[in-house]
Amino acid sequence: MKQKTFWACLILLATGFVACNSKDDTAIPDTSSNINVFIGVAGAQFDIAIDTAFIGTDVGEGESTGYKSFRAQRYTLNIYAAGNHTSPVAFGQISMRNNYHYSVFLSQARNKTLRLLAVEDVLNPPNPFTGRVRIVNLSDSYNSDQQSVNLDFSLADLKDTTRFRNLNYLAVTPFTEIQAGDYDRHINLANSSVDLLGTIVPTFTVPDGKLTSWIVYGNAYARDSFKLVEFQHN
Repeated sequence: MKQKTFWACLILLATGFVACNSKDDTAIPDTSSNINVFIGVAGAQFDIAIDTAFIGTDVGEGESTGYKSFRAQRYTLNIYAAGNHTSPVAFGQISMRNNYHYSVFLSQARNKTLRLLAVEDVLNPPNPFTGRVRIVNLSDSYNSDQQSVNLDFSLADLKDTTRFRNLNYLAVTPFTEIQAGDYDRHINLANSSVDLLGTIVPTFTVPDGKLTSWIVYGNAYARDSFKLVEFQHN
């Protein structure tokens, strides 16, 4: 299934909920959808609500709410500065379908604007003795000529190398099936040998039967800013 991407770019969106014609709540189908919110913004904490239901408080950089279950319908995602619910610092609508999983990523662009990115998580189980990995690039980085830079990611062992090439800011790859085992991890400027690992662990174990996202955020040109978080979906 092709991964679908939805945008919520801090613009005012009209809320349009559809009311059930029946007065009997038992007529409403029993549906379930799941949402996870990840924070890729340094130096701040946030409270996160679906409509008015809070799913996370004091969520800081590199942290997430974990999946929370809601009835399948359209919701407004509101993200507030921690402890201040007067008005959201970021918000947008998301239509959550029955039996689907979604992740929403909050990041900060170079101009300090907060950006929301929502994606469908296609959590098909891997084949035996394999795992699945995807990349989420929340790093809005620019070189000395003020040109935006893309990133390359790879996992290598003695037999093969799996590559994710030329990923721009807010790019999300599909989950890629990889043989379970130990790999060398590489993150580089696109089409370059410049290593961006810094303090990031240079090895990664693809766990058997698991789905993992590598999520990077921060400035790729600043060693202490550029960070990677691994999120396991199952």
